[in-house]
Amino acid sequence: MNILVFNCGSSSQGFTVFHRNEHADPDVLISGKARNVATKTKAGGVLEWVVDGVTNGIETDLSSHATAAEKIIGILKDYEVRIDAVGHRFVNGGRYFRRTALLDADALEKLRLCMPLAPIHNPNSYSVIEVCQEQLPGVPQYAVFDTAFHAFLPAENTAYAIPQQDAEANGWHKIGFHGLSYQYVSKRAAVLLGKPLDKVKLIMCHLGTGGASVCAFRDGHSVDTSMGCSTAAGLVMSTRCGDIDPGIVLDMIRKGWTPDQVSAYLTRESGLIGLSAYSSNLGEIIEAAEQGNKACELAFNVYVNRLRHYIGAYLYELNGADALIFTDDAGIKFAKMREAACRNGEFLGLKLDLDKNYAYDKKSEACISSADSQVQIWVIPTNEELTIYNELAGNGEELEIREK
Repeated sequence: MNILVFNCGSSSQGFTVFHRNEHADPDVLISGKARNVATKTKAGGVLEWVVDGVTNGIETDLSSHATAAEKIIGILKDYEVRIDAVGHRFVNGGRYFRRTALLDADALEKLRLCMPLAPIHNPNSYSVIEVCQEQLPGVPQYAVFDTAFHAFLPAENTAYAIPQQDAEANGWHKIGFHGLSYQYVSKRAAVLLGKPLDKVKLIMCHLGTGGASVCAFRDGHSVDTSMGCSTAAGLVMSTRCGDIDPGIVLDMIRKGWTPDQVSAYLTRESGLIGLSAYSSNLGEIIEAAEQGNKACELAFNVYVNRLRHYIGAYLYELNGADALIFTDDAGIKFAKMREAACRNGEFLGLKLDLDKNYAYDKKSEACISSADSQVQIWVIPTNEELTIYNELAGNGEELEIREK
């Protein structure tokens, strides 16, 4: 059985085709990623894929996630890869979904109701589902939800200081996202640290090309996270503002901005692109800052400062940690960002080994802290696609797909 997994981000689209083995780990038949999808960077769209250890890539129009999905499925057809089932990352299932779901007519209707809950993610994922319906007719599809990982957040970390009857009626509470990534990384970290999952204390930084968040992990589950009721809260992101004074939003409304205008401004025109007026890509920001671009220097410093804020807060909340972990594209690519995030952290038990940090190969799992660092510092590439596969294959204790 071959299972196609689509991992739809705000500005990227990963994919992997797993071949399910009955009594062994799955084989990866083909995997890849579309980058710079429907986003503002100096670089154009790039679609890369790996087959039999050989990396292939093209520069192409990636003006939408649906376009990216069409091109990915076209590549699979060129290689004559049979698809028996498709699994999709869906960021926010709201009150309708607490577990992995088969996408029948009822589930699709409920997914449509979830569109406003993650406006720069859910519609993208749904568009890919529609492409699969058209391009892979009759193939069963499933949705796996990011929000499930944060189901055990304590009440003091989910409640906003507003009248609770209104919060309950409208779903205005912290939900948390990037759960598929944190699920994978926390399990790998426990193995690498040689401790049971329910005995490790972790601060995980999922730093993507689009979205970014931090998660505090203890007793086998998430206890706090930087994103909130929406994916716009917390860290500075590529085009999202992160934490912002609500008074600014109120001022915008008083000046005549519509809700849609406010939403677009804070989620598509803010963050790195808003600070720099140059690029939404952290790598391009770092390069331009090194060449003297003051706006990009400010954007980098604000990005790092917000990240340090959450790392410090979660070290306090957890009463120390076993490890600080960087993951996802920006987390594994940019040594300068990791150095800045850990700078002057010795009094908190964080001591980065600069040589290890800059020698990191951007592929493997590696400890980059000094030998005398009380908190280990790791870079662990995430694998959300494998997490989704495990859900579909039955290893995630949610669902079993049976051979036709």
